[in-house]
Amino acid sequence: MANVLIVYVTRLGHTQRIAARMAQALRAWGHGVELIDAEQPYGGLKLDRFDRFIVGAPILAGGYPRAVARFVRKHRALLEQVPSAFFSVGLAIASRTHDGRAQTQAVVDRFLKRTGFHPAHVELIAGGLPYTKYNFLIRFVMRRIAEKEGGDTDTTRDYEYTDWDAVEQFAVDFVNGPVVLPNVARPRPAAAGRHLRPAT
Repeated sequence: MANVLIVYVTRLGHTQRIAARMAQALRAWGHGVELIDAEQPYGGLKLDRFDRFIVGAPILAGGYPRAVARFVRKHRALLEQVPSAFFSVGLAIASRTHDGRAQTQAVVDRFLKRTGFHPAHVELIAGGLPYTKYNFLIRFVMRRIAEKEGGDTDTTRDYEYTDWDAVEQFAVDFVNGPVVLPNVARPRPAAAGRHLRPAT
């Protein structure tokens, strides 16, 4: 059984719920799982005892919270030694008028390029519209965005677009599947005198 660390950053709690759902599914398979919020102290945790990493964060203003970028930069060498995955949580995935997956993937690609993170797997997960948790200004802005994207606009209630079965399946497939190391160029043995190309 694998020993898995799920690292997340959350704002209004939805990404934390997604991480917890992954952990629940993996524990049901007998895996050992720990969760940490990258914005909270975790210095006493020995990261080298984990053999799978899942890192995730919500998209905010076209990017991700700084804490998740700090985590992957700081521990990039370790993340490249064992199978790792990244999950992105965002509202665009639920768009009814645009290709939200393509828009989200572009944000993911920028993040991976800037941090040098090369996860073997990436999952795009639809988030929600917790109108009742927003302040007046954010509620107004999010309603305008939702209206433009053909989404829900009743600000007196909250909406959730996450496919929870897919969330569980992603985590289980990643951990139970074949060992796939990050897509980074790795040198051949010295005698070969060449380098491998990144996997495509």
